[in-house]
Amino acid sequence: MMPLNSKFVPDQVKQILLGLGNFSGRYRKQVIATVITIATAIGVVGMREFGAWQAVELKGLDYLFLLRPPELKDDRFVIVEISEDDIQRQSKWPWSDQLFADLINRISNAKASVIVIDKYLDIPISSGRKNLVQSMKTAKNVVNVTFIEQANRRGIELAQDLADVSYAGFANFVTDAGLVARRALLAVDYDSLALQAVKLYLQTKSLATIDFDPKNQTFVIKNKSRTIPIPRLQKHYGGYHNIDASGYQILLNYRGKERSFTHISAVDLLQGKIDPKILRDRIVLIGVTAVSVKDSYSTPYSTGEDTGIMYGVEVHANIMSQLLSAALDDRPFIQVWNQGWESLWIAVWTLAGGALAIYSPKVLRNLGILVVLAGSLGILVYLAFINALWIPFFPAIAGMILANTLVVSYEFSSEQADRQLLMGIFSRHVSKELVEIIWDKRDLFIHEGRISGQEVFVTVLFTDMRNFSTGAEAQKPGETLDWLNEYLGAIASVVLEHGGMVDKYIGDAVMAVFGVPVPHISEAERLKDAQNAVSAAIGIAKKLTELNQTWMQRGLPPTVTGIGINTGVVIAGSLGSKERLEYSVIGDVVNVAARLESLNKEVDGGEYHILISEETLACLEDKFVTEFAGNIALKGRTSETAIHRVLDHA
Repeated sequence: MMPLNSKFVPDQVKQILLGLGNFSGRYRKQVIATVITIATAIGVVGMREFGAWQAVELKGLDYLFLLRPPELKDDRFVIVEISEDDIQRQSKWPWSDQLFADLINRISNAKASVIVIDKYLDIPISSGRKNLVQSMKTAKNVVNVTFIEQANRRGIELAQDLADVSYAGFANFVTDAGLVARRALLAVDYDSLALQAVKLYLQTKSLATIDFDPKNQTFVIKNKSRTIPIPRLQKHYGGYHNIDASGYQILLNYRGKERSFTHISAVDLLQGKIDPKILRDRIVLIGVTAVSVKDSYSTPYSTGEDTGIMYGVEVHANIMSQLLSAALDDRPFIQVWNQGWESLWIAVWTLAGGALAIYSPKVLRNLGILVVLAGSLGILVYLAFINALWIPFFPAIAGMILANTLVVSYEFSSEQADRQLLMGIFSRHVSKELVEIIWDKRDLFIHEGRISGQEVFVTVLFTDMRNFSTGAEAQKPGETLDWLNEYLGAIASVVLEHGGMVDKYIGDAVMAVFGVPVPHISEAERLKDAQNAVSAAIGIAKKLTELNQTWMQRGLPPTVTGIGINTGVVIAGSLGSKERLEYSVIGDVVNVAARLESLNKEVDGGEYHILISEETLACLEDKFVTEFAGNIALKGRTSETAIHRVLDHA
């Protein structure tokens, strides 16, 4: 890889790469969360393409039908049903050809527009075959049913004697898993029963036509005002994926639940108990609604195995009504978006779920907004459906929730890691209250698993015990450690009380810093840091006086602590490897504070042995009593430094 500082890399490219590096570092979590969200969107859309969501999407379609407001009954249709009761009243099944001939004559005499027989008449039954043929010939508007051969069922053709005097259409249904009829097969090599009946009705009324457009391979409805394409199911269509779309299939737009059309008893019609006016100008379907015949299907309105079933003749009526209503009433077919728009729709909702987790990290607020978004999605899908548009719901809401959950989980684990990092670094340096403040401002600190280096204005305090070796000689090793811990603990407690940070312990020396880790920007805060440092130094000296009395009672010599304080700009950040990080400050300000502390051996630091620099003195605002101790050349410096001793609070 070519190094960034290579002479072959233009300066503008370098700036762009550096900018991208800084951006990705500063917004690391947002970038990772965005990647998670995009990956989730791709995954959800990809799963959909392979059909993973098909079952739940089709179930969702069923619920949309159930929730949709009921439609008005289509009075252009009447179903003459042969129910279980009708079969019992005739005491036989199948009925003879003569009974069907009588039904056709009565319906024809009532001047029905089209007579549809949803009962296979390929084999003559008992007597009356000639009368049956004659009744169809006289009516001139009978459509008989056939069945196209399928893998598990032989075909049934129309008998030639009936084919000569009537029309024909196949009754094959395309069903989904669970024998649910959601699709209608309009044509294969010839027209379906429903399509043939509607064509015949429109032909007799001269209102519109349904024609096949060979150029676009689609059926179109042509009426006086416009041309309406009949949307054809493809291999991928709405919630359907990788389906067998052979033949001309459409999505079935049901009128409503079972018995949504006018039903009359076939036996009552034969016995003259039905007013013939009810049949005039109607499409009349003769079909079986007896449970024993087993010509029933589940539909989107089915609520269980034994409830909500619809008989085949009713399904045919729904298909016919769908075609006729589109031609004459402008009732739309159910449409879908193309795959690209559906994928984009799912991706947008998935991205919304991820973005919500990124920009609304509080759990309750995130959950509340997520519920609102899910409700909004459901309302949009419902409103679209009642306007005949089927758009994805379950993949969209699944993507939204999944992206939100994954991003929240990532942020939680990342937050825990960051908290552990910060607590591990700062908990031994600062008070618990300051640790919580650090956590609230964690974005200022954490960068790629370490504390970002930054320039800060601080006051540094060094303290060192003068006669530690003398005291240690008189004690056992364990007693020495206890004595040292007592001494260091006392100093640390005073530093923390005054808002400082214990940077490190160096043997019996302590380095403390005021003004970190949360940077202080205002002048007032910086002055306060210096004043807190000096107050802490006085407090340490007084605390040591109290401890000396206790230690002398235990036979230990009194100790003296030298303190040096300096103020200025340092670099603050984490030092070390990722396995062991330490937070500290570095810079000349630290070196000067250490020199001032050691200078107590040569220069009188007053009663409290506190020496400060000119820079620290400038921050005290006359709140302390100080004396000039002289201009002294500190070790490592050629010029002299003005030194002052602190005597007490003013």
